[in-house]
Parts: sequence; C-alpha cells; structure tokens
Amino acid sequence: MVKRGHMKRISLFLVALTFFISGPVVVAPAGAETIAGQTPVAILVNGRGFGHGRGMSQYGSLGWATKFGKTWQEILDFYYGGTTLSQLTESDAGLSPGGRITIKLTRLDGRQTAVLSDNSSLTLVNDPVPGRKWAALVAREIAGTTAQYRVWGSTVAKCPAAAQTPEESGFVQVADIPTTAAFTTTLGDDATNAVIPKDMVGLCEPKGGVRYYRGVVAAVNGTDGENRTVNTLRVEEYLRGVVPSESPPAWGDAANGAGMNALRAQSVAARSYALSARAYSYAKLCDTQDCQVYDGAASRDKVGGKLTVNEDLRTNAAITDTAGFVMRDANGKVVRTEYTSSNGGRTAGTTFPLRTDDGDIAADPAELRWSNVISKAAIEKKYPEIGVLVSVVTTHDGLGGEWNGYATSVAINGTASTRTLTGWDFRSAFSLRAPWYETTPIYGAAPDAPVVGSMLFIGDSVSESTRTEFESLVLSAYPTTDIQVASGRCMVGPTCLGQPDGLSIINALTPDKTPAVALIALGYNDTSTSYATEIDQVVAALAARGVQRIVFVNMSTRRRTADFGTRNTMLTNAAAVYPNVTILDWNTYSGDPEEWRWFVKDDNVHLTATGQTEFALFLRAQLDALRVQGLLPLTPSPLNFVIGLPLREKDQGNMVRTLQAALNKALRLRKRAIKLDGIFGDATKTRVEKYETMTGLPVDGVADEAVWKGLGLDARPALSVMKAGTRHASVKTVQASLARVMKVSLAPSGIFDATTRNHLREFQRRVNLRPTGVVNRPTWLALMTTSAQIQ
Repeated sequence: MVKRGHMKRISLFLVALTFFISGPVVVAPAGAETIAGQTPVAILVNGRGFGHGRGMSQYGSLGWATKFGKTWQEILDFYYGGTTLSQLTESDAGLSPGGRITIKLTRLDGRQTAVLSDNSSLTLVNDPVPGRKWAALVAREIAGTTAQYRVWGSTVAKCPAAAQTPEESGFVQVADIPTTAAFTTTLGDDATNAVIPKDMVGLCEPKGGVRYYRGVVAAVNGTDGENRTVNTLRVEEYLRGVVPSESPPAWGDAANGAGMNALRAQSVAARSYALSARAYSYAKLCDTQDCQVYDGAASRDKVGGKLTVNEDLRTNAAITDTAGFVMRDANGKVVRTEYTSSNGGRTAGTTFPLRTDDGDIAADPAELRWSNVISKAAIEKKYPEIGVLVSVVTTHDGLGGEWNGYATSVAINGTASTRTLTGWDFRSAFSLRAPWYETTPIYGAAPDAPVVGSMLFIGDSVSESTRTEFESLVLSAYPTTDIQVASGRCMVGPTCLGQPDGLSIINALTPDKTPAVALIALGYNDTSTSYATEIDQVVAALAARGVQRIVFVNMSTRRRTADFGTRNTMLTNAAAVYPNVTILDWNTYSGDPEEWRWFVKDDNVHLTATGQTEFALFLRAQLDALRVQGLLPLTPSPLNFVIGLPLREKDQGNMVRTLQAALNKALRLRKRAIKLDGIFGDATKTRVEKYETMTGLPVDGVADEAVWKGLGLDARPALSVMKAGTRHASVKTVQASLARVMKVSLAPSGIFDATTRNHLREFQRRVNLRPTGVVNRPTWLALMTTSAQIQ
C-alpha cells in the first residue's frame, strides 16, 4: 500500500496505479506535479503548525513537560533564548499602574456598554448620588458630544435591547458622566472574597449572553471617536481569565501533574506579553488572539442561563506558583513573549533563536500537519489582475525542516501577470493555519482526455462537509456530477432523520437525469441488520435505470462503538456478486495511526478541515484510477479534431502549402502542379474539387478533415500548426482568446502577425509549454481551455 506523505500523494492524476487490495478497490495514483499546457483547478496547501510559530509553542511546552520532564523554567529558556527569568520590581510599576491592567473588550466595539449584577450590587463609579446599588446599568454616549455618557439603571438584572432606548427596556435615567462611565460591584475588586459570578460585573454581549469580569468595566471613547468597553483589573486576576483560555487546564493533570509546568510556562509568557504591550491609548491590550485571548471569569448563554466558569483551580495555581515572574532582555526590559498553539516542530526563528522543537512533535497536536484546498476561482477573485491562474510557487526560508522551512514568499502566476506576496500575507489572505506550508497544483482532466458520462453523488454528513473541497477537486474533472449530499441521509429506510434516503433519490430519477455513474457514500446512518438488503435494493434500482458503473465508498471503522466493519464486509461481498460494482476503501486509506487528525476528536466519523480535504483528494484519485482502467463509462472526446481546418479560398500559410504539396502528389501533377506559395487561390480550389471527385467526397472545393485525412496528413501532427504568416478564421479565435487570458489589446484580424506571435510565446511560457510562437495541438487545447475559464 502506498501512503501519501504530504508531498507524495498529490501528484494525483498521472502515471501508474496502485491498489490497496486486490479486486475492485482502487487507491490514488502517483505521478508528476505539473502538466504542460494545463492550468490548475485548485491549489493544495500542506502545512505544519497552528499560529505564527514565534516564541513558545503551547503544545510544545506540554510535550517538553510531559514527555521529557522539563521544568517551566527550562521550557521558557528553550523558547525565549537570550532572555532571563526574573521577578517584577518597583521599577516596573509603570507597566501596570497600581498593579492593574486595562483590556479592550472587543465584542462591544461601537456598541452600548450594559452591565448587570446577579446580587444587585452594581455601583456607578463617581455616582453623583453615592451609595446607590443597581441590578443593571447601561451607558451610551450622549448624541452630539465626545466622551460624555448618559447612564440608566434598573433594579432588575437584565440586558437592554440595543434597538430600543433604555427607557423602552424599563431603565430609568441615573446620571450624566463626563469622560468615562465606569461600573463595579461591592466585591468586584476583591480577589480573595469575590464569588463567581454573583460578585462580578456581568457584561451584556451582542448575541444575548452575559460575560462576568473582575474589577471595573467602563465605557470610554476610543481613538476613532466610537464607544469602547474596557475592563480594568489587577494583572494577576487578569491572568486567571487568560491562561485557561490559552492552554487547557486539563493539561495540568497530564503525566501525573507534570503538565502543570506547561501551565506555569504559559502564565509567565502571558504575564510578560501583557506587561510589554501597549495596543491602544485607552487600553493596554485586547481580549482576542490578536493580543491574547481573555474570556473573563465566567459566562452565561443568556441572562439567568447556564453558567460556564472559565477560571480553573489548576491554572490559578500555575499563576500563583509563578507570581511576578517575567522574561527580560539583555537591557532588563520585559520582553514581548509571543507564543503560538503549535509550531509544527520548528520555531520561526525571528525574534527568538530558531529551535527544532521535539516537544511540539512529541505532543502530536492535531495541527502538527494539516492540508487545505484553495480553488482557482478563489485566487482569481482575490487577484483578478493575474488573469487565469497558471501556478503558485512558494519560496521558503531555507532554515530547515520540511520543504526547507517556513514560506517567505508566494508568486501567484497567471496568464496576464504575476502577483507576489509574502508567505505571511498569503497565509492571511486564505486563512491558512500557519506560515509553514508548501503549495501544489491540482489539475482537472487533460483537455483531450475521454469524457466520462454524467455522475450522481449521494452522500451523508461526511460527504456534505466536504462539498466545497469536492467541487474544487472532483467536479473540475467530472463536471456533469449531480451532488445529493445531506446530513442524516441513509441508504434505505426510516433511519434517515428526515432526509430522503438514497433509494428515494434514485427512484425519483427521470430518464433525462439518469447518470452513467453512481457514487454512493452512505452507511453510517444505517443498521447492519438490513444493510446487505439495502445494498441489493440500491444496485437493482440503479441497474434498472441503466446506470453502468456503481461505486460505493466504505466507512471508517475508527469509531469502535459502531458496527461499521460488518457493513464494509457487506459492501465487499456485493462487489463480488455484481460485476458493475466497485468499492472505494476509505477505511484503509484513512486507517494509519498518523491520520487520526483527519477525524473530529472523540467522534471518529466526521472530518476535520484537513480530513475534508483528504476525503475529496481520495475520491478524486480513486475516480481517476477507475477512469484510466476504463471502468467508468466514457463518451467520445469532443476535442478530437485537426486545428486550422477547414481551408478555403483566401486562406494563407504553412498548412495551405502542405495541402498544395499533398494534392500535387495525390493527383500526380507534374507539368500542371500547383505552385507551393501557401495561398489558397483558384488553382488550389480546382485541385481540391478534383480530389473530392476522385475519392467520392462531397465536392465543394473546401479542404476539410475528410480531405486532410484522405491525403494522409492527419498522421503527421507537426503539419497541423498555425504560425506567423497564416491567414485563417482560426487565427481570429487565437487572437480573441489571447486577448482574454493575457488581458492585452489584440484585434482579431485573422492574420498571424508578429504581435500575435509574441503574445502567444508569453502565454506558452506561462503555462509551461515550449515558447515556439506556433499554435500546435497542445497550445490550442491549453489556450481554448484557459479562455473558457474566464467568465
């Protein structure tokens, strides 16, 4: 069995085939990565890690702590080489005045600041009437003013509707406050005695939930004049909401508690990062991954709803164990200790020294390896100036690791121009997980490949989740596929959870919609007791409608609590009985231990983003293998023709000269031979008519395919070309197509001039054809296929 390492498996669509097992089950072929004259239908991105890769890997810290027994001090020293660990001193007071830090709560940007208290202990800081307590308060900037707030209160804990005035929501006006409207609770700033959530400030969020914070929550005026909501609290209390949001508290239990060192390292990194930051004039940090994630103390899905506590005893202990510790540079300055989820096994090596990270590899996170598909349409939409996508070429930092390192630049080559991005910008443009990746082109079927008949694809939620990837990778090669995928679908019967079953879809087919091929990926929602009978029913229904090839996809058996293995055996048995049935062995293909990351954790059926890509690649490769073996019904190729025909009066060029020479020979013309001037005039027309009469062809004086083939010229493809000096209607087509794909001004004159030749050479270079400036069959097919892709 050939397993597809991230570079090995993608040379998808050429060369010899390999089988998982003998019989009808086919595995992906291997082959070349570029195809001259073709443009890719998608770009496969294989990558490593999750995040920017700078500084500490969170999964790496777990690996070092639990697999190698490293202390939190050793972990920090590994990732932040050139820095030292030390305690905060009085000289650092300016980093957090009063020991407090200000955090912008991003969800409330540009919105009202509304808060509540579960025990009605809310107070308005600087209330003109001291001592008042409220269950809810709301602040809005007064219209026509800057940083002037009006505050309303309620004795009932509730959130006002954003579309209503506070009065309409049952609030009463409390006061007008200059500069900042700040709210706290009686014990909101008391870390020792405050109880979650009743002693916290509950912030009303836009989607109806409530998030609880320690300290003070205030409405302030942002730098752009819009309202911002800011949480001010002690640094160590802030970390209580950061560390469990960045690293799972359960890590503390790993390896008999050794995982606590990962949480301790996270605490120091988060503290140093926070104290070294200054993101805004009105707040030191934000609460998202653009800074570091801060989820407060707790949350509810709605007012009075289920409480989820974010703070955890294990992360609190890690914070306490490392209280006051930070990382400093050689000048004693607190360092901006960036960190990342996973670096894929190698740090980025920019701010801090480059490291091969055995800890990250040992932790084996889901994103240690990943794959993603970017459709050509997505690339061309984002960068329309390139024309039609030809290739994506990635350059790496050369500092080691797979693909020789992180991506530093990406050249997006098109028929009209090239757009070059940094590796990071390409990552951001297409939401890739990390800047450590390689790109590989995926091609459709060759332009002159036999055309497969129409196909029907019926699938369940696994297939539904891969629809986008299927459309990019499979539909491009099998464009007449009807996709019928839906969550909950089963083969036959009432277990389909409200979805039409596979048999119902087949029985509803009308003669004009009956496919040549059926691809069936069903079974997870069926039962083993009836599955064999259901297979027979589906095969019979398809056969009765003339479907020539029936392809089933078997099931992963990773979910040990389900009897999917028995159902797979039933599919294999069906293939032995029915000669037109083929089984695609997804179970074996996805069965290696390394491929656990293709499946949703603890589900083992449904697919992660990487698994969705892999499943679509699997289907494409399997179908291509069947196609090569002739196991899919084929129709004649519509591209089986000779370019530059027919030739008629007023045409000129090398093909006319070739025709004249062939006519002289076939008609045995000597004294009255046609002059080989390459001009289709009266003499050439007369000789064509004579040849048509002699061979029984319709007499019209036009050299079409029948004349060309009758003269034996089709056996020499090199004779069927258009080049400089040709005058023919097909030249107009070439010129119009070049203008479209190259985004140049080129009049369709029908005369193959030097300008046409130069643009053609550039097109040939861009699609990896030899830049001859001559239109031969490969160039014609590449140009016509590429031009057809432009809307």
